[in-house]
Amino acid sequence: MRILILLLSPFASLGSQQSEAPEIVWVESPKHFNCNPSEISFKDSISISLGESSFDELAIFRESDKTWLFLVVGGAPEEMNSLMSPSELKSTKVLSLNSETTGFRWEYNGYNEKIFTVSGKYTVYNSDTLESEVGGYKCDIVVTGN
Repeated sequence: MRILILLLSPFASLGSQQSEAPEIVWVESPKHFNCNPSEISFKDSISISLGESSFDELAIFRESDKTWLFLVVGGAPEEMNSLMSPSELKSTKVLSLNSETTGFRWEYNGYNEKIFTVSGKYTVYNSDTLESEVGGYKCDIVVTGN
């Protein structure tokens, strides 16, 4: 029995170390970051209202195929068709996304593609550094057929 306890001890400490990792906090706060309307069809557009404390970067996560599409980032690659610069985003109060809006797939041989291509849930993220543990604001959109 004593040997079994000694063998299991390293695994118990590993589990406690993993739970201490900070959780990324994404806040839903219509006062600071709001998607309106929250449900659209492919022919509609969505307005995103940014409060006084908006951040520098913007991306959308398409739930159906688990795809991240970046719209505004610092240090964007040349191939990226940015919606605007980070400083412009920070000073913008309202922006509009429609069926022609593209985002950038940040992957090997990344490319721009239309964001709203399939029905389903999309989450819009606003942060100072999207690919970090900083967190920021988020809001959800549902795109319905036609």
